[in-house]
Amino acid sequence: MMSSSSAKKSRPKVSTSHTEVELTVEDLSKQAGVSVRNIRAYQTAGLMPPPRLKGRLGIYDQEHLGKLELIRDLRQQGFRLEAIKDMLDKTPEGAWSEYSLISDLFSTTFFTVEAPKRKALSEMAAHWQTSATPEQKERLSRNGLYRRIGPDEVEMLSPALERIGIQLAELNVPLDTVLDLQDELIKHTRIIARAYVEQLFLTLAEGIAAAEAEAKAKGVPVDPAAIAPLTAMFERLRPLAIGSISAAFPVVLQQEFDQAIQQQLKRSHTS
Repeated sequence: MMSSSSAKKSRPKVSTSHTEVELTVEDLSKQAGVSVRNIRAYQTAGLMPPPRLKGRLGIYDQEHLGKLELIRDLRQQGFRLEAIKDMLDKTPEGAWSEYSLISDLFSTTFFTVEAPKRKALSEMAAHWQTSATPEQKERLSRNGLYRRIGPDEVEMLSPALERIGIQLAELNVPLDTVLDLQDELIKHTRIIARAYVEQLFLTLAEGIAAAEAEAKAKGVPVDPAAIAPLTAMFERLRPLAIGSISAAFPVVLQQEFDQAIQQQLKRSHTS
């Protein structure tokens, strides 16, 4: 994930004009700040529709540009292509050209986290006084918490989680066990995150699309007051989402511990 300041610096200004435009793939690449190669890859992955053909020339429009800007921002914030496709499939058409409103909320509130930290994959097991095996490196690379930036270098998107791993190493917890715990953590928090996205983010996108449609029908710009309640909701969402997990986990952990002890005692009495 990127900090809000770095995200704003690296991101070209999102286009919000509704004037009909015709763009070649080179024009689209320049305006969105995305390489032609990546545009082709997004189309192949089903994230973007193909261009309209004008003779043999592919022509892109404002909808393509808005959707590409959305993909670009989510990629900068650490989302994988599979997650982005799932989000795009469920977000109403028409929201793309106003995505700058959502993106600003994301970069300044929901995804305001500590800055990523670079580290060599070959050093990831150093606190266990060993070198990571190829299998362990592969697990680290695919769980979503690390972004590959070189043959042996990654960006850790959550340095705080690495610090927890180091403390587990100090407790002599094996690296494979830590990776197992990490995989389970990502698996279940991703389910929770998807629920927040589907139930709250998509509601936000639909609200913005509706405000945009109403403004266009009246021939006026989108009224900022129309999305103020949505903005306020998003400003409070991240701490509420994180707080809900922090509040529930100790209770569930205690319940699971008590249940495991009871089952162990029953097995002891019956053996």
